[in-house]
Amino acid sequence: MIAVALALTLLTALVVTAVLIPPLIRLSVREGWVAQPGPRHVHRAPTPTVGGLAIIAGFAVALLLSFALERLDPALTRSPFEQLRLGLLLVGAALVAMISLIDDLRDLPALPRLGVQILAALIAVGPYLWDHTLYADALGAPTEASGIILTAFNFPFLNQIPLHQISPWLAIGATIFWVVGMQNMVNWADGLDGLAAGVTLIAAVTLALHTMRLHPPQHTVAMLPLALAGACAGFLIFNFHPARLFMGDVGAMTIGYILGLSAIIGGAKLATALLVMGVPLIDMAWLILARTIQGHSAAHAGRDHLHHRLLDLGFSQPQVVFCYYTLSATFGAIALLDFFTPLMKLAALLLLGLLVIGIMFYTERGGWGAKPVGSRRARSRANDTNAKP
Repeated sequence: MIAVALALTLLTALVVTAVLIPPLIRLSVREGWVAQPGPRHVHRAPTPTVGGLAIIAGFAVALLLSFALERLDPALTRSPFEQLRLGLLLVGAALVAMISLIDDLRDLPALPRLGVQILAALIAVGPYLWDHTLYADALGAPTEASGIILTAFNFPFLNQIPLHQISPWLAIGATIFWVVGMQNMVNWADGLDGLAAGVTLIAAVTLALHTMRLHPPQHTVAMLPLALAGACAGFLIFNFHPARLFMGDVGAMTIGYILGLSAIIGGAKLATALLVMGVPLIDMAWLILARTIQGHSAAHAGRDHLHHRLLDLGFSQPQVVFCYYTLSATFGAIALLDFFTPLMKLAALLLLGLLVIGIMFYTERGGWGAKPVGSRRARSRANDTNAKP
């Protein structure tokens, strides 16, 4: 019955998302919530741009259904700590979705958006902000925190870094940095049809498989990334090239938030997430460095993303997206297979970084990258969809 519950969680998210998209497309067209084509856009027709609302609804319905599925098997019963974490995640995701939707429709400045992202991360941390105690888990080990917190993580060449033991505030700071970073990394990857949703789908499935391979398996924890994966799959039916709608910031920021927290809940799986999201991660790091060297804010945008550069080399949108999918799936497999040691995984990530940076240098035009576009309206023209930046 556990397998049935896991499958139902995935399928519910997929079906709910797919069913909601057609009426959402009609609503978006009627209300004018569309991305207009422009000289630097790839799409050629006005395209609805708040498809992330359907992703969020599909995810939320599937996650709430998973509580009812606890009746199928005692092993699916969640602990009070896990119930608290899921509640915090839903509240934080709702806040991220709300401010991102307003941003899609009204175009907010960067600083208020960043402030809300940090606030949403603090909501996820929850009572751990004032209760730094680690409580006993089902096996009697002191690992349970009152909130979603990155208490420790593994790093090659070093033993596990015990952030909580060093300082609870260090753990809180690392959690905020991780969650905010994941939100923006997924948002920056939302530049081609099917790119952000597909890579997030692969990462979510990888996290779910990783969770189910633990000893003992964490089936209830696996339901969280499975709900996210199903919602992304339902959205991709309409978002593959040529896309019938885009997810917008409301989608990209929210699924980045959920993905980031999914990598923490049930035991930190940051290394797994980083391997699967290696290409967007390296792209984001490179752009922050390049724009800073140019004297521009990292929040500015231009045709300097890796996916833009690959398009400029003559690849089609589907070819670029398939390349991202292949790399994400390959590194997801590397993360899951016991054959690969931590050192080998680090070496693979470094090789990927060299490949991406090599492409960046090869496609370089006039210095450290394409000149960022200053205004928010101009920035939207610099991307293939309505992603920011």
